[in-house]
Amino acid sequence: MYITNSNITTELISDFAAAEARQRFQVSLLPVFDEIAHTFLKASHGKVHTSLQSYLDGRVAIGGAYSTRRAILLAIHDMKEDLEAPLALQKRALAELMSLKVRPAPQLKLYRDIATAILRMEVVIRSTAMQAMKNDDTKH
Repeated sequence: MYITNSNITTELISDFAAAEARQRFQVSLLPVFDEIAHTFLKASHGKVHTSLQSYLDGRVAIGGAYSTRRAILLAIHDMKEDLEAPLALQKRALAELMSLKVRPAPQLKLYRDIATAILRMEVVIRSTAMQAMKNDDTKH
């Protein structure tokens, strides 16, 4: 097989088009992501790990299709674009991360940073709850 400039150009154009389509899709998820982030951050005060886990695993309609909220978080987490999140969301996410004693506390300026932080928080909340349940079992 011979590699020609036209093959490389066609492949590059195809890769660029796919990246643009992925970017448009991820940006279209931002309003849903904002809703998920606000709800999660509000609910995380109760630290009821099963309800937070169920919430993230629940489905939401997007353009006629259904996706889990966790999948949306992962899509935003994978975002290549440096889109800055609203300042109120940045501050709220950082405050929750700090209240859970997650160290080191990352900078939370970009949407993808906040998505990553929410995924980390869910793991911390779940593992803390599991440890508490384990400690309760050993007391009885």
